[in-house]
Amino acid sequence: MEFDWVEWFGYLASMVVLVSLTMTSIIKLRVINFIGCLLFASFAYFIDSVPTIFMNLSIACINIYYLYQIYNSKEEFKIISAESDSQYFDHFISVHQDDIEKQIALEQLKKADTAFYMLRDNNIAGLLAGQIEEDGVFTMMLDYVTPRYRDFKLGNYYYNSHPEFIKQKGINTLKAIASDQKHCFYLEKMGFVKQSQSDPHTYIKRL
Repeated sequence: MEFDWVEWFGYLASMVVLVSLTMTSIIKLRVINFIGCLLFASFAYFIDSVPTIFMNLSIACINIYYLYQIYNSKEEFKIISAESDSQYFDHFISVHQDDIEKQIALEQLKKADTAFYMLRDNNIAGLLAGQIEEDGVFTMMLDYVTPRYRDFKLGNYYYNSHPEFIKQKGINTLKAIASDQKHCFYLEKMGFVKQSQSDPHTYIKRL
């Protein structure tokens, strides 16, 4: 049987579009769908289907438009104290329990003496929890962002461009223990540095 690479290219384009629809992050959905549309437009060119080319290039343009809107929209950020013994705190933890337990066990999370909700356009987008030491070092036990807002904007805003929100809480240094390579990448992207070469899992950031 002769190998038909054009047909398999079409299968690839279909798979990329399908994968995009499984993304919980709207950013990832738009980006992967954009790539899938370009692949489908190329496939349509190979099979000489002008309507399919037009449709997929149009969808690609729509993706670019909404990505532009997302990255250029002016948003409001705020950080407020979270009461760990409140009903809403328990509700938030229970709703996102599976994701949160990838970072920390719930029993261990109970040892946190300080917690903050990270707000984005008045929506609770994340939860920061840990322990504050006397010298203003905040040991981060949980740095959780809901899937909808995982585009690094929260971290960049609170840790880099506007650290005063956290400094107002009496914190001058952030300390985090990296759980895996993905976590290391995130911390380094947010400006954290390794505390020492002998302890490659501990990262700190001075505000």
